[in-house]
Parts: sequence; structure tokens; C-alpha cells
Amino acid sequence: MKKIVLISITLLLLAGIALVLIGVPVSAASVDGAPAPGYVARLNAGLHARFADGHAEIQQSLQNKKNVTSFRMVTKLRLHPGQPLETTTEVVCPDRERFSAKIGEQSFQAVRIGGNAYVEQKDSTWTTQQTAATGWAPCGENPGEAAPWAMMNEGRDITPVLAKMSEKSEISRGQFLGTTAGACQEWILNLTHPGGAHPHGGGGSGLRYAICIDPSSHLPLRIVMGNGSMITTYSDWNKPLQINSPKL
Repeated sequence: MKKIVLISITLLLLAGIALVLIGVPVSAASVDGAPAPGYVARLNAGLHARFADGHAEIQQSLQNKKNVTSFRMVTKLRLHPGQPLETTTEVVCPDRERFSAKIGEQSFQAVRIGGNAYVEQKDSTWTTQQTAATGWAPCGENPGEAAPWAMMNEGRDITPVLAKMSEKSEISRGQFLGTTAGACQEWILNLTHPGGAHPHGGGGSGLRYAICIDPSSHLPLRIVMGNGSMITTYSDWNKPLQINSPKL
């Protein structure tokens, strides 16, 4: 009986120490219909985030991304009336990309492989042209080039851009999110623009980004610009992706 009482007291003390260190479990939310992280996951996230630094987390995310072989990112752009423009970019490092986009009933496709660029035409035929491959696939520290139809750089990976911008940014901890690709910790970047507020930044002093990083892999799962005018989600890190040239 004494042993049971001792164990119980020890567990209570450990729980008390954890709550002191963490304060309370971090606030959690869900997006895209995914379940919100549970209590234990929130406690672990709170403990990690309490000793984590947003600048270091974002730099670590970029560092880990340098070693990936493939991934998929989807950008939804809502800067115009009506339905959003959704661009899906599949990347196989070092120099293969496949783009697909849709807005309403319209769709577009393009493929980049090495020095060749292929774009699907309205009649479903493909055109090709030779282009220097420098800057294409967003591998390593390279953000990549935008999709052929991009309105706001859709198809570029903003992770390395934010890593550079974060050096002179204020960063605060956001929510612990449940996403379709897994749970991630948000870090909020507030970027000041000398000329005034960005029209879509969601704030009066500059542009705001929220980057959500998987605490296990330290890879980004979600980046939101401003109040959600542009949202990029990531999935299939290092999963097999096959990108071939289309039939001409």
C-alpha cells in the first residue's frame, strides 16, 4: 500500500512539474476537417514549444528540407471574387516538377524536366520549349520558379524565403494545429513594410505569415499569408512521385 501511495505521489509531482514547465497545454485547432490534436499531444507540444525559438525552428525546417527527395504542395489563392485558384505542384529533386491548376471549371497543366518545359494548350495538345533549368524545382534552398499561370508566385516554395525574412522578423508562437498531413506547431512572422501595410497582410503594420512545422520531422505542413488570402499546404515528403514528359 505504501508503495502505491508513493508511486501516486510521484506521478502527481511529475504532473505538477510538467504543468509548471508548460503552464497549460497549448491551444489546439483543426483545419481542412482534420481532428484537433489530443491532450497528450498538446502537452508534448507545449513542452517543446516552451523551450523552442521560432527563428531556430524555421531555420531547422529549411535545413531539413535540403535533404528531401520529393514533396507535394498545394496553394489556394483567394485574391479575387468567386472560386479560388488552386495550384498543385509536385516536385522530384533535383529538376522535375508537375503543375496542375484549377479555377471553377477551368484547368491547366504544365511539366518541367531538366531543360524542357511543357505546357498544355486549350485544345489538350502540348507545346515544349528549351529553357535553362536554373531556378526550376524548389529543392534545397531554392524556392523554385512560379507556375506558368501564377498570379502571386504559386508554385514557388516560400519556406526558404521566410527563412531569410525571419532573420529580421518578430516571431511568436501560434496554435498547435491538426491538419490532414499531421499535427504541426504554428509560428507567426510579422514583417514590417516601411511603405505601409500590405493590402492583404491582415495587419496595420506589415505582412503576416503563419508557418506550421511538424515537430517530429521539422518540415513545414502549412503556410498562411495574412488572413488566408494565400494558403500553401505540404504533403508526401520523400514519397515516391513519378513525373514524366507528356506525349506531344
